[in-house]
Amino acid sequence: MNRATVARRIRANGMGVLGIWLLCCGGPGGLLAQRDSAATEAEMQDDRLAVERGDPHRDPDLGQLDPMASVFYGAEHIPQFLAAWNALLRGDATARQSTAPLEVVHFGGSHVQAGRIGWSFRQRLAADKPGLIIGRGIHPPHRLGRSNGPPERGWQSDAEWRLQSCANRNHSGEWGITGVEACQADTAAVRCWSGSPAGAHCCDAIRVFTRPDSSVKFRPMLAAGWHIDTALTGLHGITKWTATSGASAPDTLLLEAEATSGVLQGVEWRPRDVDFVFHDLGANGANATSWMRNPHFAAQLSAVDPGLVILAWGINDAHMVPRRFDPSRFLDHYRTLIATIRAAVPDAEILLVSNNDSHYRYRHNPNAQAVRDAMLSLVAPERVACWDLYNHLGGKGSIDVLHAAGYAAADRLHMRKDGYILMGELLYEVLVRAALSHNPATP
Repeated sequence: MNRATVARRIRANGMGVLGIWLLCCGGPGGLLAQRDSAATEAEMQDDRLAVERGDPHRDPDLGQLDPMASVFYGAEHIPQFLAAWNALLRGDATARQSTAPLEVVHFGGSHVQAGRIGWSFRQRLAADKPGLIIGRGIHPPHRLGRSNGPPERGWQSDAEWRLQSCANRNHSGEWGITGVEACQADTAAVRCWSGSPAGAHCCDAIRVFTRPDSSVKFRPMLAAGWHIDTALTGLHGITKWTATSGASAPDTLLLEAEATSGVLQGVEWRPRDVDFVFHDLGANGANATSWMRNPHFAAQLSAVDPGLVILAWGINDAHMVPRRFDPSRFLDHYRTLIATIRAAVPDAEILLVSNNDSHYRYRHNPNAQAVRDAMLSLVAPERVACWDLYNHLGGKGSIDVLHAAGYAAADRLHMRKDGYILMGELLYEVLVRAALSHNPATP
């Protein structure tokens, strides 16, 4: 992008939206207050940007994007996932070696909580493989607690709910894999909806996530033809309902508490014969230490049993005065997380995602480069892969270009709607490229 184009974009965009907006979804418990302007901007779209851009590397406003071949490291450390992903893309059922769906769990901060990265990834996969059955994964109760979340998903209740997040040091909770709890002291029912899963396939299983030691469980009000899966129910706070032949779950569920109070950590709709599931599990402000506060994280991750775990908390690890960032402490935290994940799911493979370029207090933040360098130093000794999002988006100064082009939010830290969609498209493309280059016969 030349300087004249950047200047024109800056003049057109101005300084962005800085106020806090309130969104309503109806009902006394339906007021959904956005946490800050960045959460609002996550759903804003520049009218000049096409919703269906296709290959982002051919977008004239994204000339700073690095070639994909130079931004993916350690592919040799995720061979099982790449082999299964390759077989899925090629439609080779015999090569998959498993009838279980291939599952990806994507952890992060506000980038992931916004929901557009996973949405974009699933949409691209559905467009490329129309016959594939794709699940949206666990649906955390962010909006039930008046925070932002994926816009196509929602919660509603007549009761007042309090959101406890592992990312907030002033909160405490018995968190699990989602990192959040919505708590209420009433008997009011809860409605939640997911939108139609990609491919619009019927769901024949429902999983409700709550505290393992809680005597309060939530029961979905379903038509005849459903039973509790005794093999999973009560284990690590997960209760599973399975449909008999012909029964299916609606997109909107009514959950009723079995006692006078309750805690919800998430709900998952499981499509019948699902092939692939992408879970978006983020919390605003979360960094590498946030999920280390979750006492049931490992147990619930083991129950979900993903093939790939994506760790994308770097943006908040870097958000501080430059002199405060300690690479040694950062690396220790990630080594602990990697060890915890491998103990919980020995067969799962791990992908690190470096953070995008950003500002801190209205100035360029050099910690973004420091986090990227620290992550890459983990690839060989920890046997993990790393997607260098920092350089993929253009490296130092790229956040200003992305803002001028309408992709980044006014704070030069978060993204707008199209920026998060861009991230999902790029993640999809680097994994496709890695899978197609992968030789399943190579150990």
